[in-house]
Amino acid sequence: MQTSQTLSSKISRTKKRLSESIINESVLLTLAVCGLLLFLSYSIRVISVGGVYGIISLDIPVAQFPIEDKGLHTLRETTANTISPQTLAIGITTSEMIFGDMNSFSNERDDVRNKFIIPHISGSPQTDSLLRQVEQWSEERTRKRSIRSDGLVVVVPDPEVPVAVVAGVVESLKRAKKFSHVMIGGGLL
Repeated sequence: MQTSQTLSSKISRTKKRLSESIINESVLLTLAVCGLLLFLSYSIRVISVGGVYGIISLDIPVAQFPIEDKGLHTLRETTANTISPQTLAIGITTSEMIFGDMNSFSNERDDVRNKFIIPHISGSPQTDSLLRQVEQWSEERTRKRSIRSDGLVVVVPDPEVPVAVVAGVVESLKRAKKFSHVMIGGGLL
């Protein structure tokens, strides 16, 4: 059986197309140049970088006696107040304010009878209520146990409480003028 002229021409075109090389000479030349450049850059790097690494010895001058600075010795600092176990501490959480003395937040942390809670109303801390209850608590402590307020307050905010809320509470405590120092602490809650 003889093939038709059309089929024969299609077969010959397919054979011709399949016999052509896929990679041109320009592509092969480009790959060869890139390979040569890569080899040369690696060779230059190997030649220029030394093969031995070591520790450089260095002498660091160390003064045997501290240098005296005459200007610093004229300034002396003394403590004005000391935080004691009876210092007022106020913890601020996202839903309430808790107050008591430092001892109630450290040594007697699990005792619920020595801490007082003032809940927030609509997410807003009630600093006026806090100041009234702190004043009543302080007067009762002075009357029953003869523990006087040292004028210090340590505010301990929970990390989830926004900075604006903490700043507002601290500002309200300062404006009350009942405390000589209002400090922000951490790590108790």
